[in-house]
Amino acid sequence: MRNAPRRTVAPDAVPDVAPDVRPAVPACSTGRFFAYWLLALTAAVAAFASHIYIRHRVVELGYALGQERALRARMENERRDLELELAAMEAPGDLARVARDVLGLDVPRDDQLLAVGSAAATGPVSGEPAESALVLRPP
Repeated sequence: MRNAPRRTVAPDAVPDVAPDVRPAVPACSTGRFFAYWLLALTAAVAAFASHIYIRHRVVELGYALGQERALRARMENERRDLELELAAMEAPGDLARVARDVLGLDVPRDDQLLAVGSAAATGPVSGEPAESALVLRPP
């Protein structure tokens, strides 16, 4: 190793370094700092609370929308069923087929017809009805 010369500074000598220089920062009192800090904290809490409220409303409205969609689907199914029922009522041929096949109904025989009226007999009608009687006959 090479011996490097050492510089020695005399103890009474002052180095050429400037004194501790810091950038100029405006002085802020403790009260003003606390007020700003409190304002920032209040704004953050308000933003958080409004975010939570909005998310809650979105979820709540989502559930309500789901219920309304389910209700709409049920109502559409009911409307479709009612339209089919109306079509069955408007088509007498289909209605007769349903009555015959599904319900087991048939056109009444002559001995199943009853006379209705003031001068009508109480039993089954055979032949022509009385004048004041109403007799139901198959078409």
